[in-house]
Amino acid sequence: MTQKLERVLQLQLLLLLPSQLALHFWPSWSLINGIRVDYLSPTLYLTDILIILLWLFNSPLHLPSLKLREGKGVSYFRFGLVIFITLNILFSFSPLLTIYKWFRVLEYFWLFKYLTKKNLALSTWPLALSVIWTSALAWWQFFLQHSVGGLWWWLGERPLSVAAPLIAKVSFAGQLVMRSYATFPHPNALAGFLLVAALLLYRRVPWATALAFLTIPITFSRTAIVLEIGILLIWISLKIKNLKLKIATSAALLLSTLYFLLSITGSPVSFLDRQSLNHLPISTIQQFPFLGVGLGNFLPATGLLQPVHNIYLLLASELGIPAVAVIGYWLMVHGKKLLSTMNYELITAITVIAITGAADHYWVTLHQPALLLVVLLAIIKVKSMNHEL
Repeated sequence: MTQKLERVLQLQLLLLLPSQLALHFWPSWSLINGIRVDYLSPTLYLTDILIILLWLFNSPLHLPSLKLREGKGVSYFRFGLVIFITLNILFSFSPLLTIYKWFRVLEYFWLFKYLTKKNLALSTWPLALSVIWTSALAWWQFFLQHSVGGLWWWLGERPLSVAAPLIAKVSFAGQLVMRSYATFPHPNALAGFLLVAALLLYRRVPWATALAFLTIPITFSRTAIVLEIGILLIWISLKIKNLKLKIATSAALLLSTLYFLLSITGSPVSFLDRQSLNHLPISTIQQFPFLGVGLGNFLPATGLLQPVHNIYLLLASELGIPAVAVIGYWLMVHGKKLLSTMNYELITAITVIAITGAADHYWVTLHQPALLLVVLLAIIKVKSMNHEL
């Protein structure tokens, strides 16, 4: 009975990865100049509750095998990590905020270990269903040009309207068009989620991949669309044997994409503002090179209302250069292992995150993309271990 309940929780977690249904709390340190900032708000998501329940099912009394294997190297690393986290908290702009953010990291780390041990990350059909309902909602919003409401609220759909301020819009074909959000905080995050999920599902549930690829354009996320087209061009070059057909298909895809992108008029000022803000994290890194301003503290340290759109600059400013160097080294080591598996879907998925991370911050600041990143890393870990065997 216990195993069945746990299995239900596992499937629900993967099925509800895109959900942003949550309870927000607003302590004083989640405000900047009196303005509530979502990125700073301690938040209890529906998916958090599912993860907590899974943890209760797998407490040390029930599943001691989830403990890390001990060794001198592991012990030294743990000790150094504890020292670093302690200093990162003590010298942060807002220690309480930093503590909350490190608890988030602990939650993601536990989930990574759990998915790896259980091989749960390899269960593709719940993720496929999550792509289906997310894509369906995105298209529904696109045709209505406002939120659907009703039961979708319980999955985290926020109030949306093409006429509302602060909602992402573009001018397309002479009309003002609302970009689809589904249940994500921003269309760019939806596009990144769908693109990575599509790659994970390509071999086992290809029709879910096709649906995700069809949905990405209505997010009007230029970075995701360009990456999607690049992936499709590679697929065409590998799958279509007839040279004339290959050239014709590629040319048609490129021309239609170029026309689509040139037909979109967004906010060039917004893009320029994003690029101009890059000097702020660089200045922050120069002032706090060793420990950073504290995990999650970029906004309080700079007075901005949203993070810099570059995860590398963001992490370096919050954690310091040495910590980012360690993370980079870890990624290089495991990147070599991933390359040895010759699993091109996973390699492409990580590449997508690396590229989109240079243009946006959602992989490390928003809950749903972060959960998908954890799932992806767990899949890579399992595949790497199986390859070594």
